[in-house]
Amino acid sequence: MCLDGTDETTGKLPVASSQQLLEEAAREELDSDDVTISLTAGSCKGDNYIGIVFRGRAECRRTEKHLNIIAKLPPQSEARRKQFFARPSFEREISFYTEIYPMMEEFQREKGIDTTDGEQAFNQIPRCLRTCLVECEEVILMRDLKEDGFDMFDRHKELSVEHFCMVIKALGRLHALSFALKDQQPERIERFRGMAELFTSREVDEQMEVWFGMLITRALETLDPEKESDVYAKAKKALDGKFMDMVKDLTLGEAAEPYAVICHGDCWNNNMLFKHENGVPVDFRLLDWQISRYASPVLDLMYFIFSASNKAFRDQHYENLIDCYHQSLTSFLRRLGSDPERLFPRKALDQQLKRFGRFGLLMAVMILPVITTKSEDVPDLEKMAEKMENGFDITEEANQFRSEETESTYRQKMSDCCRDMVQFGYI
Repeated sequence: MCLDGTDETTGKLPVASSQQLLEEAAREELDSDDVTISLTAGSCKGDNYIGIVFRGRAECRRTEKHLNIIAKLPPQSEARRKQFFARPSFEREISFYTEIYPMMEEFQREKGIDTTDGEQAFNQIPRCLRTCLVECEEVILMRDLKEDGFDMFDRHKELSVEHFCMVIKALGRLHALSFALKDQQPERIERFRGMAELFTSREVDEQMEVWFGMLITRALETLDPEKESDVYAKAKKALDGKFMDMVKDLTLGEAAEPYAVICHGDCWNNNMLFKHENGVPVDFRLLDWQISRYASPVLDLMYFIFSASNKAFRDQHYENLIDCYHQSLTSFLRRLGSDPERLFPRKALDQQLKRFGRFGLLMAVMILPVITTKSEDVPDLEKMAEKMENGFDITEEANQFRSEETESTYRQKMSDCCRDMVQFGYI
């Protein structure tokens, strides 16, 4: 087997049913039975953690038409499937593509909104072609956006304010849809209000808690308890407890009502594709809806802002980004036929930020080690999952997700996150 999981001889996906579904989708999309498919790895090491991605190119010799497809499968390793809760994650993402977004798209059309207009509608997702939920045969097939000029942004580089504004505005439209549906047609969104929080729904895993404990210790070590005693004390207090329990408290939809919405749930750079013209972003897509949740809208904001920006950027743009988000949500709510001042006034957003803003700190603790680790230094997740499954002492893995060249970057970003959490009054 090749490193990307395809068979060296046949060039097929590692699961026969997924290969069959891929071939069926290609034949239907190209309207021909004369189709050949070639496969390559669809992502680099360190880009994906829950899914395994393949890039397929289907060609029809007769018509000379072609189709580029992304195939996303769960890990084949049983240990990694369990450690990264692959099954429920694929169930959630498939539900988004087949139930939640179609509901949102139809609602927008009912309101006279052109869902093909990315600046006027929420449509910033890839086109889903096929899905399968059979146990151990899960797969999601999507149109490959690379040919249309979309690429993953280098997580080691800083996004521009244009990138941020584009994403923030789209999140405003996404969240506005939940507010409008709850206001006008609550029966359509009701069944999604009870979505279990996937991040904390797995059984208690002491090894994972030890791992998160080490991440918390590493984060606090970026601060000087004597020179910054106030920041250190508040960060330590905010991170005191079991990591999963803290996440569970902050992601509870009931705690955010009446302002809870359907969130993306995993807003970091690797789950976004941008299209640029002359170096300026003109469009983007949100990927990986595997942890989409029903919770406070500020969770998406905090996750994105505090994982993707540095302090210098926040010092200059943070307040404007929050304003931009609320303006986008407000204007879209009005277009959807609801009153934003009644459903989510700015005062309510500020209250949600105070109540749930700490989520940005938790996600920084978890994601900044990943973002600042060079691809070649990312650990082998198969081996790591197997060690955890077999009761291996996880403390011996303390130096995972760490690169000598980027350690100073991690320390700066993490300590600055703590400082801003205090400055904004979130901890």
